[in-house]
Amino acid sequence: MIYLNKLLPYLVYPITIITFLLIWAAISRKRLPVILALVLLIITSSPIVSHQMVAYIDGQERKKIVEDMDVADSIVVLSGMIVPIKTKQGIAYEWGDPDRFFGGIELIKAGKAKNIIFTGGILPWQKNIQPEGQILAKFAEEYGIPSSQIIVTGDVENTRDEAKAVREMLTKNNTNKVILVTSAFHMPRASKLFLKEGIEVQTYPVDFKAGISNITPMDFLPSADAFFGFQYSLRELIGRAYYRFRY
Repeated sequence: MIYLNKLLPYLVYPITIITFLLIWAAISRKRLPVILALVLLIITSSPIVSHQMVAYIDGQERKKIVEDMDVADSIVVLSGMIVPIKTKQGIAYEWGDPDRFFGGIELIKAGKAKNIIFTGGILPWQKNIQPEGQILAKFAEEYGIPSSQIIVTGDVENTRDEAKAVREMLTKNNTNKVILVTSAFHMPRASKLFLKEGIEVQTYPVDFKAGISNITPMDFLPSADAFFGFQYSLRELIGRAYYRFRY
């Protein structure tokens, strides 16, 4: 199922549609598909459009202050921030985007819960890789969090798996209140899945992508970064629609 979830969005990604339009143009020798491909490329690689897309998926959340959070039973930090790197000595792990981890560390050091739960994110094609939760647990100890306060779930492949795994952990401990830490764009989908599992959730969004910026002449020039931002946002919107339809 995880393969299907990862592959299906490609059917509507701009790069896929542009490729098919160009193949159509090459076979039919018509101008229309070339024009359509060019228009789609210009729109989806426009920083103005991309910024609006990113702002939209971030816009349902607001940055919160640790002091304003109520005390919960557990802090839950979702996976999705570690990058495995090959070295001569084996595999090393670097930060992709550490905001989720440091958000969780900040909360537990402020006494907002008795323990912190890291999810064991790992995908089927990641061979010889440790589940992300185990890596984060080691990092948390290095940042002064006692091992007795750290919990790692079993292996999980997606957000729904994470919600179910955390539900099992909470049931074992006879607890139910959590502070959920994940990226702002991911929070609407993640929090709904946790609520569906009957978990009482306080949201603590981090990793906001839509920062404050003024429009400059560069925003009117197509860019690869803007194209990535558009596709990145589209993927999240597809994910939200999928979970809303299925669950």
